[in-house]
Amino acid sequence: MTTLTATKAARELIAQLKGEHGPLTIHVSGSYGVTVICLKTDELNLGARDVLMGTIDEVPLFLMTSEIEYWRGSTLILDVAHGLGPGFSLEGPRGVHFTLRKRANPSKRIWDANAILAAGAPPSLPFKDTDR
Repeated sequence: MTTLTATKAARELIAQLKGEHGPLTIHVSGSYGVTVICLKTDELNLGARDVLMGTIDEVPLFLMTSEIEYWRGSTLILDVAHGLGPGFSLEGPRGVHFTLRKRANPSKRIWDANAILAAGAPPSLPFKDTDR
């Protein structure tokens, strides 16, 4: 079963955007990686391939059908990251963007990404110059 949740930062940003713009809709596209777009509800044209995955604080989140299999069986976590995201998403002028990540099914093996990153880059292989 796929579930949807959001971090405190994402919920706070949603509340701010709703206060400024009114009803919102979030759309996730996989066209170029994962792109999360937040627009005023009346400015987002949904198509036959868009599937409602759930709501966060009364804001619907839609995925393209092509993304459903990738996210299936996971917990989807809406979060906020610093830096520019898609240029026309409402949060962009604030210097932040929404992100979507997944927590794998707990019955599957879970990797500790922080431990992997803390270990640093793998040792490089000796360079072999074969072009000379």
